[in-house]
Amino acid sequence: MDSNVIVDLLTEEEKKTINTALNSIKAIVDAKLPDLNADKRGFFGSVNEKNKLFINKSREIKTINPQLAPLEVDWVEYEKDYSARMFYESVLLLANGIISRFESAKMMHDYDNYNDSLVLYRYIDFKRRSDTPGAEASYNALKEFFTRARKAESKPKKDQPNK
Repeated sequence: MDSNVIVDLLTEEEKKTINTALNSIKAIVDAKLPDLNADKRGFFGSVNEKNKLFINKSREIKTINPQLAPLEVDWVEYEKDYSARMFYESVLLLANGIISRFESAKMMHDYDNYNDSLVLYRYIDFKRRSDTPGAEASYNALKEFFTRARKAESKPKKDQPNK
């Protein structure tokens, strides 16, 4: 088991740049894009891969054979919707890749912190058993995070009376 599986390679300036960029993006998104609740998400649903292919083929046919396009459809709006969905899909792919990296780094830092905290706990337990002043209180503060299964009360044997 490695004692330190990751080192924070981002500088404070890079962290500040990332936060500033994300806050700028969030401000634009909050002002312009909807945030659907669960009911609305259920109503609109998500277009699966087969239906994405259907949309793409429909657009292709409409482009190749414009005389087949029904007049009931606002084709200017259709193209705006198509262009927007393509943009959002590319942003989501980029964002999901970034999120995956952040999640991976966070998991590794959590792993390091947890294992180092276990080392601290064991060391404080050692110091407590050595009667080091202050160790008992620190040990008790950490001990509450570890639950031990209670020993089941021993059942009396058939030939012994209950006490």
